[in-house]
Amino acid sequence: MSRVRRWAVGAGVLGAALASGAWLARRPAAIDGGTYERARLFEDVLDRVRDAYVDSISDRELYVRAARGLVTKLHDPYAALLIGTEYDQLRERTSGDYAGVGIQVEVRSGWLVIVTPVADSPAERAGLRTGDVIVSVGGRAARGWTVPQSRQALRGASGSSVTIGVRRADAAEPLLFTLTRSRVHRAAVRPGILLADSVGYLRLGTVSDRSSEELRQGVAALVDRGMRALLLDLRSNPGGLRDEAVLAADLFLDPGQSILITRGRAPGDSRTFTDVTPQTWPGLPIVVLVNEGTASAAEILAGALQDHDRALIAGTPTYGKGLVQTVFPLGEDIALRLTTARWFTPVGRSIQRALRDSLGPAGPIDTATVFHTDGGRRLGRGGGIAPDALVPADTLTAAEQQLGLLLSADIDVFRDVVAGYAATVARAGTITDEKIRVSDAMRVAVRQRLAARGLPVSDSLFAGGGRLLARELGYELARHRFGPDGEWRRRVTEDGQVTAARALPPPGVTTRSMLDRVAPGS
Repeated sequence: MSRVRRWAVGAGVLGAALASGAWLARRPAAIDGGTYERARLFEDVLDRVRDAYVDSISDRELYVRAARGLVTKLHDPYAALLIGTEYDQLRERTSGDYAGVGIQVEVRSGWLVIVTPVADSPAERAGLRTGDVIVSVGGRAARGWTVPQSRQALRGASGSSVTIGVRRADAAEPLLFTLTRSRVHRAAVRPGILLADSVGYLRLGTVSDRSSEELRQGVAALVDRGMRALLLDLRSNPGGLRDEAVLAADLFLDPGQSILITRGRAPGDSRTFTDVTPQTWPGLPIVVLVNEGTASAAEILAGALQDHDRALIAGTPTYGKGLVQTVFPLGEDIALRLTTARWFTPVGRSIQRALRDSLGPAGPIDTATVFHTDGGRRLGRGGGIAPDALVPADTLTAAEQQLGLLLSADIDVFRDVVAGYAATVARAGTITDEKIRVSDAMRVAVRQRLAARGLPVSDSLFAGGGRLLARELGYELARHRFGPDGEWRRRVTEDGQVTAARALPPPGVTTRSMLDRVAPGS
C-alpha cells in the first residue's frame, strides 16, 4: 500500500473515531443515567444500526431481534418470544385443539400413509381408514411430501373444504373425499384398559386444557367396569398447564390438602393451591408410573399424590422441572413466555435439577433437610421425583439391539414392509382375536419381504431378534384388524413396565398398606 493510500485510510478511520467520539461527548453515559437516558441508549443503538449497518434491516425486524435478544440474555431456556406459527403451536399443545380434518400420517416409501383418523373428526366421519395412501390434496400430487407439508395442506380455517385423493388396497381407482375442516380435539387421555386382576390402566399424555375432566371420565368408566386399582401412566408426559395439574390432583385428594406451592416476585405468583372438591374414589388404590420424560405439570400431579401418601410412585426418576412459565399475550399472533415462579411439592420439596438449566433451583439443592410424607415415609432428595418402587424400562437383548440398528438405517422400508404384510393378513380375515399370536411363518414372510427390498437379515439376527420383529408385526396386525385402539391395547399389555407396575397392588390391598409394603416409612 502506498504512503498516500495508507494516509487516506488512516484519516478515514480517525475521522470516524472523532465523529463517534464527538457524538458520545454530547450526551451523558446513558447506561448509568436514569430511565429516560437508558431508554435513549436503546433508541440510539437502533438508529445507528438502521442507518449505518452494512445490510438494510426493516424497523419491524430490528425491534423483533432486539426483543428476542433481551429474552435470550435472560439465559432462561424456557423463556421465548413466540410469533406466528410458534404461538399457534403453543396454543395447540396446551389446548389440544386445531382446525383441520383430523388425520395422523407418516411417510412410507415416499407416500403419506394414514396411521389413524382422529376420533369424531371430519376424516373419520368421511370414512378415511388406517392404511389409506394419500395421493393428492386439493388437486396437488402428494408424492414426496413430508409430514409438515401435509399438515400445512390439510389444516385450515374451520368451515373451509379440502379434497383428498387416497389409494386403497381394495379399490381399483383412487378415491376422492371432500372434507369440511372443523375444530379437532386431540384427547390427552386414551381409552382406559382393564388389565388382569381388575387393574385399570389410564395414560395421561399431556396436561392440556380439559385433561383433568378427561381423566375424571376415564377413571369413572373403569370403575363402572369393575376396576379395583388404578395404574395411571405419566411416562413421557412433558407437562403443560399448571391449573389442569392442580385440578387433576384434586380428583384424588381431600378438601384442604395442599397440592402445590409457588414462589415468584409478581403479585399473585406466590401462593398455595389446595384441594377443594371431595374425592369420588377415596378407597381406590393408585399406582403412578413415571420416567425421565415425566416433567413439569405432570410432576406436580405425581408429587402431590406422593406427599400425601395417596399413590405409590413407580418407574424411574422424573425429569426435574420445578419452574412455572406464564404466557403473556402481546398481540393477536405474538406472546411472551416467561419463567415467573418456582414451585414446590406440598411438603416443600423443590424437584428442580441443579444442572438442568442455568436457573437451577432456588439456591443449591437442599440435601440436608429430610422430607417426609403425611404418613411419615421418607422422601427422596435431589432433582426430580424419586419413585417409591423402582421399575426399570424394558431392555432389548444384544441381538435385538443389533437388529434394530440394522433396520433403523432403512426404517421407512422396514415400516412399509411390516405394514404391507399386516394389511394383507388383515384383509384375509383369518384374525379374529385381539391377542394375535405372531407365528414363525409370519416372521419368515416378513423376513423374505425385507430381503426382496434389499434388507437381508442374517440367520443369527433373525433368531436372536425374532421378538423384536414379532412385536412390531403384532402392533401392525392389531391396528389393521382392530383399529388404533386395538393396537393401543396390545402395546399396553406387552409393556414390561406396565406389567411390573400392575402387580404392585395385589387384590385386597389399600394404598396405605401397599406403600408400607413397598417403601416402609422411616
